[in-house]
Amino acid sequence: MAKGIAVALLSGFAFAMSGPFGKPLLEAGWSPGGVVLVRLWIATLVTVVPMVLFARERLATLRRSPGAVIAYGLLAVLGTNLFYFNAISQMSVTVSLLIEFSAPVLVIGYLWARFGRRPSALTAVGAVIALSGLALVVGTGQDGAVVTARGVMWALLAMVGVAVYFLMAHDGTSDAGDGPEVDQLALVVGGLVVGALALSALAAAGVVPIRTSTAAVNLGTLGEAPWWVPAIVVGAVATGFAYLAGILAINLVGPTLASFLAFCEVLVSASAAWVLLGEALSMLQLGGAALIMAGVLAVKRGERPSAAAVPERGRRRERRGSGRSRRRPVTEQCPGTQVGAPALD
Repeated sequence: MAKGIAVALLSGFAFAMSGPFGKPLLEAGWSPGGVVLVRLWIATLVTVVPMVLFARERLATLRRSPGAVIAYGLLAVLGTNLFYFNAISQMSVTVSLLIEFSAPVLVIGYLWARFGRRPSALTAVGAVIALSGLALVVGTGQDGAVVTARGVMWALLAMVGVAVYFLMAHDGTSDAGDGPEVDQLALVVGGLVVGALALSALAAAGVVPIRTSTAAVNLGTLGEAPWWVPAIVVGAVATGFAYLAGILAINLVGPTLASFLAFCEVLVSASAAWVLLGEALSMLQLGGAALIMAGVLAVKRGERPSAAAVPERGRRRERRGSGRSRRRPVTEQCPGTQVGAPALD
């Protein structure tokens, strides 16, 4: 158990480095698309090479649901990353991450509206608390971390992307028949490949502007560093290593405890942004951040015992709608994709 907790904390710490080390690249003249492109390709190399060498059988499971892998790569990987880095180019890293981390509330709302799965009283209270905290974080005046309307818009889109990640992950890693599930790690690697290839195509077509620079990057209190230092941290550490460690942690301690430990990402990212970038939250924003984390934790804790299952009438609609399809709907969650699992920021 101790080993699993340590791995989960390492995963959260690694994920937290994406904003504090990615924003200096933006300030050095990189475009959000440029940062994401480099991040995805580095992460792809870091994860694909070991998979090809040591776990080809895992990659072979992707053939069971190619459509889900493509959708996962475009929406949950590429979309979320582009939105998040556009957000931190406009405002504080911590505020952007706090908005993105509110995605579980959006997932609960979707499940209620789409499938009639009413949240428990604790979940509903947690959602209200989280939304109240979100209002405090983004509704402050001039004091504290920078908040802009455009930044909030991008962060909200990133939050939708994370919600899509939660909802789609099980659709790409489950099979209602007798065959084994599609490997979770393979889905992440496949999503990274799809996201990297798609962004490269969009950049070549001129749809997404790509700007990079070989100039030295100012890392705040750490001083100047070559451009490849933050690029490797963002791509290899905050993406490749973070996902590998996160999946390992889920297998060691289970999805529930791993999802709770993932909240260290917010604390570490906020601390790193404060130390490296000088992005300090005001007292009001700190209170809002505490409410968001408390609310999302309550949402997670308030999940009903049957939360992993879609209401029976939802299953009947699914079977009537597609008699040939045996795959379960996207809202059935599996280990590692529960509300509160590590996000793709």
